[in-house]
Amino acid sequence: MDNETLHDTTLEHALDIAKANHKEAVRLLEHARGAHAAGDISDDRVRQLESLLHVAEEDLRRVAKEQ
Repeated sequence: MDNETLHDTTLEHALDIAKANHKEAVRLLEHARGAHAAGDISDDRVRQLESLLHVAEEDLRRVAKEQ
């Protein structure tokens, strides 16, 4: 495997991971919002998960740009 192929494969892998992380962050936040509405979790926890989603979005944009 030459360096260019390895680089492409590494970037593809990084993009796959960033997409999966983003999807999981969305899932967690949606679940948390439902739990918050039911009074099961605090505002702080929802804000933490919103922050996590923000980081995942930034990472996904960064990795996609590198492609």
